[in-house]
Amino acid sequence: MPDFPSIIEQLLTEFGCADIAESEFFRNLNEDVQLRDEFRQWCDEMGYREKEAFQKCCNDLSDTSESIFDTLSDYDEQ
Repeated sequence: MPDFPSIIEQLLTEFGCADIAESEFFRNLNEDVQLRDEFRQWCDEMGYREKEAFQKCCNDLSDTSESIFDTLSDYDEQ
């Protein structure tokens, strides 16, 4: 199973905006049935609802990795 927190962290670093990173993440899930199924399984294991999983994972990551979140901007601010 993919390491979804790492994938999310990479997208946040790449795009510098949580909104855009989340859109890209779900676009990738929509294009890859196997990835989407693994994501659903991961959500079940973590106790996340699929629609909220990205944001909850971001919150968990922010507790452990402040540096990446210091560089993010809101999409509205760009």
